[in-house]
Amino acid sequence: MTKARILVALLWLLLVQASPNATADDENVVPDPNTNGALPGDFPEFIIIQNSETAPGYLAGSVNSAVEGVGSYFLIMDNAGIPVFYSTTQSLGQLMCNGLFAYRREITGQTKKYTWFLKDAEFNEVDSFQMGNGYLADSHDFQLLPNGHVLMLCYDTQTIDMSAIVEGGHPAAEVVGAVIQELDVDRNVIFQWRSWDHIPIVDSYRDITRKKFGYIHVNSVEFDETDGNIILSCRETSEVVKISRATGQVMWRLGGKHNEFTFVNEHEENAPRYFKLQHDVRRHANGNLTLFDNGLDKRDKSRDYSRGVAYALDEENRTATLVWEFRHDPDIAALTGGNVTVLPNGNTVIRWGGAAKEGEAPAMTEVDPDGQLVYEIWPAQEGVTGGFNRIAWPLEELTTTVTQYELMEGNRYVFNDDDAATGVTVKVNSYEGEGYNEVYVTCEPFAPLHPEFPGKAPRVLPVRMTITPWEISGMNADLAFDAEHFGFADRTGQFGYADPNQLTIYHRPYKGYGLFLPLPTNYNYVTKQLRTTMTQFGEFIFCFPDLEEVPLAPILIAPGNQGTVNQELPVPLSWTPAGLARAFHLQISRDSDFTVLDVDEADLVEARYRLEAVAPGTQYYWRVNTFNHGGTGDWSTGSFTTVEPMVRLTAPQDGVVLQRGLEYFVTWADNIDEDVVIDLVRGDALVERIDTVSSIGAYAWEVSLALDPGDDYAIRITSTVNETVSDSSDTVFSIE
Repeated sequence: MTKARILVALLWLLLVQASPNATADDENVVPDPNTNGALPGDFPEFIIIQNSETAPGYLAGSVNSAVEGVGSYFLIMDNAGIPVFYSTTQSLGQLMCNGLFAYRREITGQTKKYTWFLKDAEFNEVDSFQMGNGYLADSHDFQLLPNGHVLMLCYDTQTIDMSAIVEGGHPAAEVVGAVIQELDVDRNVIFQWRSWDHIPIVDSYRDITRKKFGYIHVNSVEFDETDGNIILSCRETSEVVKISRATGQVMWRLGGKHNEFTFVNEHEENAPRYFKLQHDVRRHANGNLTLFDNGLDKRDKSRDYSRGVAYALDEENRTATLVWEFRHDPDIAALTGGNVTVLPNGNTVIRWGGAAKEGEAPAMTEVDPDGQLVYEIWPAQEGVTGGFNRIAWPLEELTTTVTQYELMEGNRYVFNDDDAATGVTVKVNSYEGEGYNEVYVTCEPFAPLHPEFPGKAPRVLPVRMTITPWEISGMNADLAFDAEHFGFADRTGQFGYADPNQLTIYHRPYKGYGLFLPLPTNYNYVTKQLRTTMTQFGEFIFCFPDLEEVPLAPILIAPGNQGTVNQELPVPLSWTPAGLARAFHLQISRDSDFTVLDVDEADLVEARYRLEAVAPGTQYYWRVNTFNHGGTGDWSTGSFTTVEPMVRLTAPQDGVVLQRGLEYFVTWADNIDEDVVIDLVRGDALVERIDTVSSIGAYAWEVSLALDPGDDYAIRITSTVNETVSDSSDTVFSIE
């Protein structure tokens, strides 16, 4: 084992000598020109432990300093801690499947609400994303799918009468749930799932009697490539939940109060919560599930260590077998955050979340498949922290280009050479051009940029090929793609979820933009080649069908069925799809048969509608159905009645006795948007203006010690906009 305190204040002359797995003539490391040959005086120092050869690639991440004389930097550096790039103003986010980087920026004036962006390796911002249906994204996760769709996550706060759900619950608790969305390339929401509709609040391990709490805290959303569904990490219920994209229903729950799996090879001393308060749940092509098992937080320290784990899942028989874990020596307790990332060579990078941010854990740990420590890096100075992942850099190093020269009709050309292989074979049937010519085949391990498809988007493998001519204006050629080379046959298994018999080759003439069209495709299982005929040069990708879509009746959210609404205000209507939805049809009528329609809106792409004006004292009926590629679904129907603006006091009532110095709830129902004034009165006389508050239906009132005892008190609650909208206790109550 080597352990060194590396002072990174070296000349760039050392870069080549110290690059990971480098030789003296290594040309892959290119110093950034802004360095001028030396590093700044405030550059951080590192402690590095390396026990064996790491996975290829560089460390990419940030160092944050609260120490005078040490700067905060974004860094890309080698295993010795020597940077090939650094900046105090630029940074990259998480590498996405298409070779771009995702990062988020908090929305001005919004607390913990974010817009997500994509930037390229030159730090140029190239795209942005926000959720639909009125929701604003959270910072925890963003997943770009190879077909250009995205998965996004937000937290959704609802005011809920928890006193009706749990003893001692707050009558107007602010409870935070979660909403998951899939957006297509046009930013339309085609899938939405709300925790409220599927996971009960009482499944949480949080104290659900509090005034404010997050009951589920989804912190990762993962597209399960093995079957096209979605996997969520739910921290506060200590479980992993799989949901169907076709129906929106929960498929299974792993861990938590309603665990459906038998754990095998786990640590029985941790039963029944073998993992808890976890982060970063990911599904892999071999079917394994990895997660960062925090094991504790500031409220629950019954276990005193965190770890990275991998389970082999048998979804049919509901078993989860622990096949890999890493527990640091000495133990690390990460109360928040944490990541587990499996690298292409089988090693795993662990980031220790809040423990690293507190300086109590390394900025990165790399472990081999046997759970042995390979590499670790710590900021050396007190008050300096950081976090790194391992990436290939520059990304062009992952690109393979092979050229064939002087192509002729009737010949077959394999685009492999001694140094590189693309797995592509071209048999020239005919071409247009004279004299010397060349054809270049470029293969990149990334999904296409900005893909577009006619109709429903297929699922796409994260690999793209470009065939480019020189001095050839057109060509008809038979193309063959080696299935083992690309990983959807026997050799690598990296795309083992893709049946080569179901793959279709898609093409567009220009790399990076334009419409992909399917080509006639067949698979030769003897030669293990996917084949088609090329009539145009351009970009080629592999696709297969997405889940079959079933049009299901949506879930109506608001107004509540058979409830009332304020006849003087616009009425917001909202619903959520059950499974995949491409559009909605909304009808509103004043008769239950919908014979005469006040509203008839088809092809709505948002799951909400604002009814601007309603008639007073009228019952309305509304219904919504869903359209998707499976057809049109059944209606979901509800009703509401318009009434005058009102406030109705519900507590304290009925001659109750209140004691000075103690706290009691004042509760009410209303249909107004404005604040309300809460007054304590005796008869018609105002005794005390208790408060002016948001009209959320409950207020915790501490009875003043200065009040005179008496049995003739009442509470009056009044709109701040219209004093005629008011209500008082039906009977007086006592204070003693």
